[in-house]
Amino acid sequence: MTNTPSNFQNLPPEMQARLAQIMQQAQAVGTAAGLPEQAPNITPAPVPAPIVKPPSLMDHVIALRQEVNQLSQQVEAAGRVTEAVGNAVGQMYGMFQEQTTPTNFSTNFQAQGQTNSVEDGEY
Repeated sequence: MTNTPSNFQNLPPEMQARLAQIMQQAQAVGTAAGLPEQAPNITPAPVPAPIVKPPSLMDHVIALRQEVNQLSQQVEAAGRVTEAVGNAVGQMYGMFQEQTTPTNFSTNFQAQGQTNSVEDGEY
């Protein structure tokens, strides 16, 4: 049951009088104690910072495991990079090795130079 007067209309007159008397006494006690009828906007006191406990041995173990996990991932990534670079260098080396017959001017020049060097020796 709420304290609104509209709800009191359905009650018998004796009950209405008794409830009105109780409400007047409650208001009188509240004002006599210095309490206003409505609570003012009171800002709550700032909450103190939680107490920080020193890390336990388990906390240190967990932190070390996370650090080892990160380092192992970095080592694995570096290994993958090294392998990829090695594969790329191997492919480039293979491209140059596939060319078995020389197709440039230097081979013709070398062939002519060998015949000239023999002629030079005969003079």
